[in-house]
Amino acid sequence: MKKEYEWIEVDTVYREIRGSKHGDELRWLVNRETIRNTQSGETITRATIRHPGICVMVPYADDGRIMLMRQYRYAVDRALWELPAGTLEGREKDQRMIAVETPEACAARELLEETGFEASVIDKAGQCYAMPGMSDEMIHVFFASGLTKREQALDIGEVIYEVRPHTIEELKGMIEKGDICDAKTLVGLFLAFNAQPVAESGG
Repeated sequence: MKKEYEWIEVDTVYREIRGSKHGDELRWLVNRETIRNTQSGETITRATIRHPGICVMVPYADDGRIMLMRQYRYAVDRALWELPAGTLEGREKDQRMIAVETPEACAARELLEETGFEASVIDKAGQCYAMPGMSDEMIHVFFASGLTKREQALDIGEVIYEVRPHTIEELKGMIEKGDICDAKTLVGLFLAFNAQPVAESGG
């Protein structure tokens, strides 16, 4: 069966490379992609962000409260309450981004680096596209439990003012008041609200 669409031209116009404590890292590509409808012959051109994906962690303290961070975000020039999250390490291949680590490995690494907590149990809770109208970025959501306090290891330019636990009632109130307005955090919390309580063992 013939594919309905084919890519006839792809031009990478930007590569997001960030300095980190691990060295320079390629985060994502911005492509100008021309696509043809094989049935009608019509072509369209779109700017597309090619991304290796991110992981979002819902960290449960032993008492069932959920840890949030208050993190400064340069694009919106304000600090937001967020779940810890991070980009999968990736590399460029055929003008796309290919992840070179598993979502599980990324989740464990980013949770420790951003919050200073190590989880003994990390369970996949769901996944979704972040903004499929312009990107192939996939959000992988995990529940993390059995937390042990270690040390934060923030990356270059990363600003996290505080990390603290919240009850479900507090989180719902913050959402209603607009105090939590980060999309990936809302996705992770909504999955948590609909899940069975996560004990320290992860069961």
